[in-house]
Amino acid sequence: MTRDIDADVVYGIPDGGVDDVIRLLRSTGWAADRDRDGVRRMLDHTDVVVCLVREVVSGRTRDHEVVAFARALTDTEYRAFVEDVVVGVPYRGRGLGTTLIEAVCDHPSVAGVEQVVLECRGELVDFYEQFGFEPVPAEAVLMKRERDANRSGG
Repeated sequence: MTRDIDADVVYGIPDGGVDDVIRLLRSTGWAADRDRDGVRRMLDHTDVVVCLVREVVSGRTRDHEVVAFARALTDTEYRAFVEDVVVGVPYRGRGLGTTLIEAVCDHPSVAGVEQVVLECRGELVDFYEQFGFEPVPAEAVLMKRERDANRSGG
């Protein structure tokens, strides 16, 4: 439980939670264009998925809502790459990010690897430093290759 939000750590996507994850991703600038099929494929091929889930009670109806999400790709020995860390806008500033990162880093497939790596915006460096992350020296160059619209992408 974090400050005033009672949210449970769930490894994997809870039943009915895919729509919540899509909503969370679309609330960001960096994942706003992700579609349902792509998110499903992404989740199917992700090693570690962490959700923070809160119970929502409306009258006699109980439901669950994913309020935060993160994932990691890992070889379980040398590297783990943390991706897509997102806390729902109404829940930010309440400690959920801390709970989320701790849950990802404590997962057995991540906890023992040589290096856990993530990419973040500059304004989040201080947040991640509290968990032992540090900026990578400039000798490394982050590179990417975008999907070619003429190639099939799965």
